[in-house]
Amino acid sequence: MKVPVWLFLLVFCINVFSQEARTTEERARVFDIDLQQLEKTNEQIIPQRQLLEQALERQIDSTTYIVGPGDQLLLKIWGVMETQFITEVTPEGFVIIPGISQVYVANETLAEASKKIRQALAQSFKNSRFTVRLLRLRKFKVFVVGEIENPGTYYLRASDRVSDAIQLAGGLTNWGDDTRIQVRHYNGRVDTINISEFYLTGNLNENPHLNGGDVIYVPPIDLKENYVIIEGNVGSQGVYQILPNETLYEFLTRLQAINRRSDIENIVLIRGTEKKYYNLLKSETRARVEMLQTGDRIIIPSTREMVYVKGEVTQPGPYPYLANYTALDYAGFAGVLETAKSLKDIMVIHTRTGKVEKGADVIVEKGDIVIVPRRNRELLKDYLAIITPIISLGISAYALIRAAR
Repeated sequence: MKVPVWLFLLVFCINVFSQEARTTEERARVFDIDLQQLEKTNEQIIPQRQLLEQALERQIDSTTYIVGPGDQLLLKIWGVMETQFITEVTPEGFVIIPGISQVYVANETLAEASKKIRQALAQSFKNSRFTVRLLRLRKFKVFVVGEIENPGTYYLRASDRVSDAIQLAGGLTNWGDDTRIQVRHYNGRVDTINISEFYLTGNLNENPHLNGGDVIYVPPIDLKENYVIIEGNVGSQGVYQILPNETLYEFLTRLQAINRRSDIENIVLIRGTEKKYYNLLKSETRARVEMLQTGDRIIIPSTREMVYVKGEVTQPGPYPYLANYTALDYAGFAGVLETAKSLKDIMVIHTRTGKVEKGADVIVEKGDIVIVPRRNRELLKDYLAIITPIISLGISAYALIRAAR
């Protein structure tokens, strides 16, 4: 049977193109670094990837870092035979040295664990030097509960702190007491911290490191203990716990309750039926020595950025405050009507002091009220316009009564 020529040529072309494709693919594989990385074993890739994931606030202190299950260590031997290998602390707390020994290192500092491992290596490798390095930090579970936005279980590293766990959990609720957060350790010890002190001053003593199994409990504000109510121009109005012997100034600073629009010259403290005023601009202000008491109510008013124009103007209402502008300037903004009195009769009510001044040249301050009064004869016209219909009705009623009789 004869093979057609066209079929022979078709098979030949297919073989040529297939060979070329394989050659191109092999050539690409030589220069494709990413492909080569993917072909590596997990043991080769994962350690490097894990190293890139770590974000530390500073270098690890071997005298304070506590070793635990999951920590990965790099052991290196220097001497006649030079070698290195990676080992991981087992769930039971041991470091396995292949063919040599196992060393219990759980709950030891990194420095103490390193010393133990070097002693074990020295028994098998004579005239050699050894180094033990922390290669990868372990991950462990902590539990965040109480007045927290998203209570639950979170995975952290040994270098993480309480603030990291709180941030992962979405922060405290509005009813959470940030001055008495409890860190309950697996060994039964309980530490109470004031996380607001850390946020305000950066005091790391109030933001400790965490260990596996720790429980972070955020208690609610206790209305049976020291608390105050804060209102007005603050970021978070509501009920807050106060610290023992905390002054008004210290409390407002800790809460970061003051902003640029707060009227810090007229802060009000209400205690029972008594009302006190404080000016924080004065260095000798009583707010620095006024001790807060349970049930105190603090009101922080806002500065008024507007000036209000009323009376005989075309567009009464609020206008932006401009420094050193007079009553006449604001009356001009609002458009003075023909029915207005003389400009010298314009009145300014100073809301800060309650004082009333008259005159077009009076300097207006924030929150003041500018009143453009009406002419007297215009007032008479208004009165007549009101009284005339009433009189007409009265006369008509009288006439009807007389006619009925």
